[in-house]
Amino acid sequence: MNIFQRGQRSLFGEILDWMLTPLLLLVPVSIGVTWLVAQGIANAPFDRALEYNVQTLATLVTVQGQQVRFYLPQPSRDILRADDNDRVYYQVRGPEGDLLGGDADLAPPPEDEPPTDARVFMRDERMRDEPVRVAYTWVQPALPDSGMVLVQVAETRAKQKVLATEIIKGVLLPQFAILPLAILLIWLALVRGIKPLSELEDRIRERKPDDLSPLDDSGVPVEVAPLVMSVNGLLTRLHGSIATQKRFLADAAHQLKTPLAGLRMQADLAQREGASADDLKQSLKQIGRASIRATHTVNQLLALARAEGGAGALARQPCDLARLTVEVVREAVPRAIEKRIDLGYDGAE
Repeated sequence: MNIFQRGQRSLFGEILDWMLTPLLLLVPVSIGVTWLVAQGIANAPFDRALEYNVQTLATLVTVQGQQVRFYLPQPSRDILRADDNDRVYYQVRGPEGDLLGGDADLAPPPEDEPPTDARVFMRDERMRDEPVRVAYTWVQPALPDSGMVLVQVAETRAKQKVLATEIIKGVLLPQFAILPLAILLIWLALVRGIKPLSELEDRIRERKPDDLSPLDDSGVPVEVAPLVMSVNGLLTRLHGSIATQKRFLADAAHQLKTPLAGLRMQADLAQREGASADDLKQSLKQIGRASIRATHTVNQLLALARAEGGAGALARQPCDLARLTVEVVREAVPRAIEKRIDLGYDGAE
């Protein structure tokens, strides 16, 4: 039932398609089954009436003077054929196939069916270009070495068709009336079933941009719970990534604060009045060392960020602590002198 091509699949529409398509396909199947059942129900009472008529005619077969006779009084004949809607035919044939009474053009039973005494058979036949229902039986006359007498009663099927049509109408019309109601109930059930997804969407839309707390999965359906768990896992990893970035920024600000302060102090010392050429040269050397130190710190911070972010393992290398201590103390001496602090280093060179 995908009448309109959609670029994005709709869960609601797809479930509705899978539910309504079989329902609509069952309608013609239901019509066919109802027609077959109606034919069987409509045939049953008329078959019983034909069976009663053929048994009644069979009792009228007698033997007189060593000959098989059949006599149907005119009033009985009128009653047998007293039907405004259907035409009734009958036929009685003797042991030699001679016509004892009734309609001569009524077809005989199939040749491959052996005669059976006191049992009524039913078959469909055509009589004078009309479909008829035939009931027939065989009667054994009280004559030695005599064949069997065939008794047949046929009736057109107008009343059967009318009854079958009424049965079909009585069954199908309520179905067609209930079908729109069933579709409406299916629609409402789907709306109710997908409502938790809409509520989950509303909760996500109402969250603040900095809210990375896990979603509440207590009210979601069991089928959606794995999706919510995956989203919560993603939020947890995102929270960890943001926390790592914040730590990196804090470490960068802390680590760069000292080298940049040293650069500023050396620049101030170089610009002071009365500074000699040696002092200026010394300040420039300190500025160069501080810039190298800042560059090294930035590289270390970037390596640390890559390691914490999972981009790669932190490279390890030997570190001369004595040399590093001497460089730091040398950079801090001018500030210590400015603040009248006795700063020195006593250790391995």
